[in-house]
Amino acid sequence: MSSSSKSFNIRTSFPKWAPLISTLLLAGITYGVQRTSLALYAKDLSGTDITEVLVFLQVASTIIAYGLFKGIAGFFSSRLSAKFKRKNTMRIGLSLLFLGSISIVLAEYIQLAGLIIGNVFIGAGLGLFFTSSMSALTEIAGSEGSAFSVGTMEFSVYLGSSVGAFFAGLIQNLQSDEFTASFIFALVVAGVAVILGIILLRKVETKELVKGTKEEILLDSTKVETKWRMRNILKTPTLLLSYLAGHFSRIMDSLIVLLLPILVSIEGYDFTLTEIGLVTSGFTLAWALSMPITGRISDRFGRKEAIIIGLLIEGVAIIVLTFTYNHVYIILLAILAGIGTAIYYPSLPSITRDVVPIVKREQSLGLYRASLDSGYFTGPLIAMGLTFSATKLNIWNNPEITDPIKIQLENQLKFPFLIIGIILGVIALSFLFLATETRPGWVQASISLKHSKKVRDFYSEIKKAFSSYIEGKDIDYCSEAIEDAKNIEREADDLVMKVTQALYGKIRPAPDDYHFYKIVDILDSSIGFTLRSIRKLILIPREKLPDSFIKYLRKEKKLLLEMISRTVDALEVVCIQPLASHPIFEDVHRLENKLDTNSQKGLAIATKDLGKLNAVESMYIIQIIEALEISANLIEDAVDVMKIIGLKYQVRPLKL
Repeated sequence: MSSSSKSFNIRTSFPKWAPLISTLLLAGITYGVQRTSLALYAKDLSGTDITEVLVFLQVASTIIAYGLFKGIAGFFSSRLSAKFKRKNTMRIGLSLLFLGSISIVLAEYIQLAGLIIGNVFIGAGLGLFFTSSMSALTEIAGSEGSAFSVGTMEFSVYLGSSVGAFFAGLIQNLQSDEFTASFIFALVVAGVAVILGIILLRKVETKELVKGTKEEILLDSTKVETKWRMRNILKTPTLLLSYLAGHFSRIMDSLIVLLLPILVSIEGYDFTLTEIGLVTSGFTLAWALSMPITGRISDRFGRKEAIIIGLLIEGVAIIVLTFTYNHVYIILLAILAGIGTAIYYPSLPSITRDVVPIVKREQSLGLYRASLDSGYFTGPLIAMGLTFSATKLNIWNNPEITDPIKIQLENQLKFPFLIIGIILGVIALSFLFLATETRPGWVQASISLKHSKKVRDFYSEIKKAFSSYIEGKDIDYCSEAIEDAKNIEREADDLVMKVTQALYGKIRPAPDDYHFYKIVDILDSSIGFTLRSIRKLILIPREKLPDSFIKYLRKEKKLLLEMISRTVDALEVVCIQPLASHPIFEDVHRLENKLDTNSQKGLAIATKDLGKLNAVESMYIIQIIEALEISANLIEDAVDVMKIIGLKYQVRPLKL
């Protein structure tokens, strides 16, 4: 791994991040214009005396077409990326979005078929573009920022959708019953998105994103990647539940788009058009605006709790919404449901980012997007099925409504919300009992990782001190290297103090705080033994030592530096993806065995070939060998603690 690899930072990632977010915003504007005008346009195509049910079916048919082809395209996105490169897959998606916009513009002449064909192209285009964008953004960010990137992506898309809806409404007010102008506006925006895609979307390929970063460890070290199969998703409850939660989040979104405006406009509610807009846009905007924040929280404190809390908030808010008739409460509950969605939504694809090996990740994200977006296909079907099956239901009975037909209509419209709200609650409980945390709230992890890198820097300086001594340089060269190492030790001591304060200064330590404290404490002890060994070594004249012992020292310092370097790699990978950590643990143990063998050779030399040394110098040699061996054993002990963390949080359907 490159020593220069850094944690996710928006400033350093901006050249790759900004073009994607900008293009996603334009795609969202195109989508928002289409969605705002479709319901009214479908009704306009049907004539003035069309029934509400037929209008509902026509609008539902466009969403079904959109969701079906968006899901299919998302599933095949990774295969297209592998064959044509990711940037070209994105450009194909944007081109399909443009073609779909043309079809909708022509819907005035080919009627409802134009809307359906247009949504087929738009769904397929956005399926390709969104899946590829999600893969690229999570790779740019790494585990440290994957949920934030997903949240920012969805914020950009839905902000664009809201902007598109605003302009669609504005154009509609200016043009009265003329819908073509708003669809032409969407077509122009889609065209700009295609042009930007061709010009800007270049640095989105996997090799470019992972080269020289922490991901190299995953590429180089994850031997289990060759064993991973897509069927392992079905064997991993955490992954399976994340896909299921994503699917039902889209189903709920479909209900809010299709049924909620109708529900709040019936007798007993009597919402104005402005209030209907506040309900639907309140849900979407609360969802969009909150996601970058909730995504960042998920990256910092973990996925599982965020998913459980978010699913419960959305489910409960929607169920309670069906039992109130107060306009303000309904708008606030819709906003609360949107916030609930924002809490769990960025964490769902981030679980795939945490768990699935890198060579299978884009394919797995494609499957996730297929499961997610196919909710727009199953959602309208479920909405229609539940609505028309609840003809004899009598759970809700507004005392202000006396007409049995209107009471029946109210119950039919509310029944799907009740069922899907309950299902979201069941999924939340399933996460509680069946899912494993894939990114725990490791407050100590970053400090521990910084400390381990300081320890690695210390051993690098100590290697210079050993080399100066072995090469017979003036003692001042060696002393200077020792002093540099000592300065690094002081910096490491400051980090030890921070970890100790974080552990004992809180009423309730975060998960694994003590484990990270132990890693820091053990590695810090290894520094002391190594420093002691070099200080004793320089007290012995170089010319008194035989070549055999010098050979031992050369190998010892080389193996120690390799061992601490792999230990830092192991800790970093544990924090990124526990599934990949085991081969690195094995590397550390192999290096420790080599150090044991080398120590035995050193002791053998000390008993045979050190005839020139006096009694005190001979004693020092034995102590030097033992101190270096203890240092190696301590590094291995630290790795054993890392292994506990890795095993505790590893999501794995494989026997490794």
